[in-house]
Amino acid sequence: MFKLFFLLSLLSSSLFAIVNISPNEVGLRPGIAGYIQASVNNQRGNTDKDEYDFASRISYDNNRSYVTWIDFNYAYGEAQGIENENKAYAHYRFLHKLFVKGWDWEIFVQNEGDDFRQIQRRLLGGGGVRWRFINSPAFGRIYLGLGAYYEYLNYTTPAAVDAKEYNSRLNIYMAYTKKFGKDARISLSSYYQPKIDDRYDYYSYSGASLLFYIYGAIYLKMDVHYTYDSQPAINVKREDFQHRASIGWKFGAKSNR
Repeated sequence: MFKLFFLLSLLSSSLFAIVNISPNEVGLRPGIAGYIQASVNNQRGNTDKDEYDFASRISYDNNRSYVTWIDFNYAYGEAQGIENENKAYAHYRFLHKLFVKGWDWEIFVQNEGDDFRQIQRRLLGGGGVRWRFINSPAFGRIYLGLGAYYEYLNYTTPAAVDAKEYNSRLNIYMAYTKKFGKDARISLSSYYQPKIDDRYDYYSYSGASLLFYIYGAIYLKMDVHYTYDSQPAINVKREDFQHRASIGWKFGAKSNR
């Protein structure tokens, strides 16, 4: 699986960070499973615009002690024939149960970047623990995660500027998911990632998604993302907001819950 991750990383020329909103869990989809998801927006006439977004996941869940998966996402856009978006990422994660019910430990590695945030490459690796402190069929599941990771950043800024960073960051997050019947699910998540030696340098993220099946394993998904970087690259805005509607197909094992 690590070999697959690094192969995808090498194939990805421009990468970016995004969080998969719906939390994964041991026993959720036993065996090999995954999804393929895409959205396309083409406009001609008074507006000349093309937008493409592709996302996929493949996972293996042994239904007893661990689940492991890899995510890949690529987005590209043009307006009036000028490129205005080019970003993608590859993320590998391993989640294993602890001896206390509701607790897991996890490790992850990621390769990402974004041409328009001037991030040529961002590599990170880390881990932590996750606590599922609410698990109710009526209310849903809520998770709290705490960990840390090491980060390498290489900006596309001019040579006169220090274009590389080596940082250690905390990773604190909360996630919520709730299934409605057999055909719909809502998920929310929020991350806060400050530098360990400088609390004024941090990333934050909030996201929400609504997924509902329209035919068999084919689904529609609507999601929104808000990200904030307190100290971005030169001439890059601190805030990013995105709303997206996608169609996808899930394959492999059926969900247990």
